[in-house]
Amino acid sequence: MEQHVFLQKLQKAGINTDQAIGRFMGNTSLFLQFVRRLPQALRFEDIRRALEAQDDETFYMLVHTLKGTAANLSAENLAECTQAILVEYRASGFKHQKKLEGLLQQAETESEKLSQTLREWDAEH
Repeated sequence: MEQHVFLQKLQKAGINTDQAIGRFMGNTSLFLQFVRRLPQALRFEDIRRALEAQDDETFYMLVHTLKGTAANLSAENLAECTQAILVEYRASGFKHQKKLEGLLQQAETESEKLSQTLREWDAEH
């Protein structure tokens, strides 16, 4: 797959590639190096464990880190999902655990679109 096709697929998967590449000062290669690291930041199992254990510090740190990574890569849908998790958590802690689980599921669904696109790229390169 050619680079421009990959960028189009990333766009369809929820990354504002123009904005992201701009954030990387127009350096597409550098952006691609960082976006390929995204799957390592998708620590949903760890986030779920922290949620189930009601481990405030770990839960907040993991979700906040994921939100920052998504925002820096202009993965707008994923960033919005993780922001919603943080808003709910800040408002009520773990009181509405089912709601947090639902929001986390939405974030996982969004991340899967990106992960699939990245797996396709890696398989060809």
